[in-house]
Amino acid sequence: MRWILTWCLLAVLSAGGTVATAQSPISVDADAPLPEVLDRLRTRTSLDLVYADRLVRDRRTTCTYNGDRARDALRCALEDTGLEAERIRRNQYVLVAGTENASDTTAYEERRAALTGRVRDAKSGEPLPGANIVMRDMQAGTSTDRNGYFVLSSLPPGPYRVRISYLGYAATDTTLTAGGQTTSIALRPESLEAEGVVINDRLTSVAAQEPMAGRVEVALDQIDALPSLGESDLLTALQWTPGVRRSGILSGGLSVRGASTDQNLYLLEDAPIYHPWHAFSLISTFQTETLKRTTLYRSSFPVEHGGRLASVVDAQLKDGNRTEPEARAALSALSGRFYIESPLSSSTSFMVSGRQSYIDRIIGREHTVEQGGRRDTMRTGYVFYDTSAKLTTQFNDRNRLSVSYYHGRDEVDLRLPFDLSLDFSSWLRPTDLFFELDQGWSNRMVSMQYQSIVAPSVVINATGYYSGYRANEASFVQPTTAASLTSDYTVSVDDVGLKGDVSLHRSMAHQWKLGGQLSYLAFASTLTSEVQRTVTSTETQEQATSRRAVQLSGFAQHTWMPTPRLEVQTGARLSYFSSGQYLHVRPRISAQYIVHPQFLTLQGGLSGHVQSLHQMRDRFSLAYDLVSTRWVPADRTVRPAESWQATAGARSRPWRALLVQGNVYTRMSRHTLIPEDNTQTKDGLQGPGIELGALLGQYTPARERAFGAELELRWERTRWRIQQSASLSHTFVRAASQNDNRYRPADLDIPWSTRSAVTWQPGALEVTLAGTLRSGYPLSSPIARYQVGDGTDTEPTTFLYRPHVNNNRLPMYGRLDASVGYRFQALGAAWQARIHVHNALNYRNVVGRTYEAAEGGIMSSDQRGLPILPLFELQLSL
Repeated sequence: MRWILTWCLLAVLSAGGTVATAQSPISVDADAPLPEVLDRLRTRTSLDLVYADRLVRDRRTTCTYNGDRARDALRCALEDTGLEAERIRRNQYVLVAGTENASDTTAYEERRAALTGRVRDAKSGEPLPGANIVMRDMQAGTSTDRNGYFVLSSLPPGPYRVRISYLGYAATDTTLTAGGQTTSIALRPESLEAEGVVINDRLTSVAAQEPMAGRVEVALDQIDALPSLGESDLLTALQWTPGVRRSGILSGGLSVRGASTDQNLYLLEDAPIYHPWHAFSLISTFQTETLKRTTLYRSSFPVEHGGRLASVVDAQLKDGNRTEPEARAALSALSGRFYIESPLSSSTSFMVSGRQSYIDRIIGREHTVEQGGRRDTMRTGYVFYDTSAKLTTQFNDRNRLSVSYYHGRDEVDLRLPFDLSLDFSSWLRPTDLFFELDQGWSNRMVSMQYQSIVAPSVVINATGYYSGYRANEASFVQPTTAASLTSDYTVSVDDVGLKGDVSLHRSMAHQWKLGGQLSYLAFASTLTSEVQRTVTSTETQEQATSRRAVQLSGFAQHTWMPTPRLEVQTGARLSYFSSGQYLHVRPRISAQYIVHPQFLTLQGGLSGHVQSLHQMRDRFSLAYDLVSTRWVPADRTVRPAESWQATAGARSRPWRALLVQGNVYTRMSRHTLIPEDNTQTKDGLQGPGIELGALLGQYTPARERAFGAELELRWERTRWRIQQSASLSHTFVRAASQNDNRYRPADLDIPWSTRSAVTWQPGALEVTLAGTLRSGYPLSSPIARYQVGDGTDTEPTTFLYRPHVNNNRLPMYGRLDASVGYRFQALGAAWQARIHVHNALNYRNVVGRTYEAAEGGIMSSDQRGLPILPLFELQLSL
């Protein structure tokens, strides 16, 4: 990690600590035309001078200078000309008309003003977050915040030439006045093309991004083209980012750079979402049509985000069209959905959306079956649905309020034979041995966000939210004619929070952000179960657990831009967790140096993170924790997980059509929890219960270390878009009770992986081929078997001997997906028809492997991935 700090220090010293000198001795002659002298200073020194031609025209110098100090030469050139050089930042000056009290502090402050504005979509009126604002004469700029607002502070009053650009919109060149009113700038949607090359202006601007390696701004307008399981999906699209992958085929979540799935923070409207998945993790709860902006942070987070170790997914909903009503509807193989947005007045708009699956209506929820004169009723009910809404009002240029709501739920109702297999024809038959499941899990979120611009350079943001997660699992299992299990299990998480921050734009070179967050967390679980082992033997179990915690955090961040090429962010985050009385302070530093605006940008960062919540599930019983998982807060018995992470990256555009990005990272973590027995399967009727002590006994604290390198290439032309990514990485864990306390591969360790996507769009047609190739996940394989028994046993007990965890790997994983879309107009609406083909080559990858003792040896059974699945999607827009 020391090399990151050394690199940052060298960058600051080399780029920001120099004294302005001339490349060779320079002279200023008296009675020389001032424009000629200023041009000579700009070309022969490191000074960056900005001025209007009309201001220096017809003026002449009155001073003589010979030497090599550029600032002294500039002072001499302006002597007695009635002009002054206002310093913006190191070696950068703006020439303005002089004042009588030039040395007076009050007069100096009066000569400083802020240039402010808001950038919005000309068609819908939606604010455009992350738009680039570049001052063309000063090699300086900024970007808009999430509400489209921008400010350039401490400028001499007057007009400035500005270029405003945003990916997918036509750039606008205009003149804005520092010290004037906040200006609204409307950008029109349009592909940025020049000589057949698509220009991603966001990546070529000198102030294009936050200085954070691993940060990804998701191109929401390109998600539709990527193959998916029936409909465009945000979290599925994130898997095309290097280092991000799904942890399982039909379960689990996203693994970022080899970390476990609970180390990701999912934010919707600044509120955490605790289970952002539908359909057993096939698709996410985020509808892409509703999203205005989504940013993924890997390893390095902004100082306002905390509470997780691996990544942050920050998603913001659209405000709603402010100019005219708009509606969309879509039907896919998984669900039907709609989206409506409309203005309510010139300052108020809304958005509402909904989605629901319908597969249970096609295959039916109940099935009457008959075989051999026996009748029975099997059930195969499954449905998921969600809805989201947002109301936004702009009271005036300085105050803005939005209220957002989200609710999503999954429901499962099954009654099937106990000896279930992948032969679907065997599902619907009468049986004495069966299981019944009545399960559901849901998220509910309410968020209120307020922004106030108390002064042009002072912006206050405040958010209040509620986020709740609920899961219920009622089950009945009849494994034998005499034994049965009845259980009712519930899990709940409630999170109520307030957060706020103040952004202070002191000058072009210095910006501050100060803020904090207060959260109240409540966790509860209940279990009622009854196990009947024989006709006369019954065991009952009733348990309930609850935990409460208060989480308090504060943060401060300083952004320093001493030169147009160098940006350094330093900050610290303080966090307090009441359950266990844990107090942590962690620094964060990141830097970006623009060697050349097009050819090379360097980034680096070092940060510390703390996670006070652990996600676990019981690993023994068939009675509970079948689908849902439990969030367990840190306390005196289980410590918060901690990590230190260092990352560095480079970005280059050697040709206007090609973007190359690379990152390297390392992560050191401790106090993470991993399963004590990695091979334990849920095969018991009754487990140890839901008390936290029993649950924690199934896990053990571990240390983790990870490192890797990632490379991504994007090539874009008018009709073609090619994306290629590759990563080399390792994630190791070490626990005292495993592998002789030595490091071994983590469960989600992937040494190498590569992904490719090619999109061809000749017109209304759009064709995409996407391929994935990676190493297999680690696997614990037995090396021997042994039997235990005595002379009285009719049959000895056989055990598999696994002395080492994750000593093997599954075979290499490879898959090719395809997507074909076509856009057309019909019945007064815009339509898009698309076919997604999952696993187009129908190669059934090995995604799991189990072992069992067999006569004369050990037998393995492979679990295969999904076969070829052609899925459709139809959308219309009004």
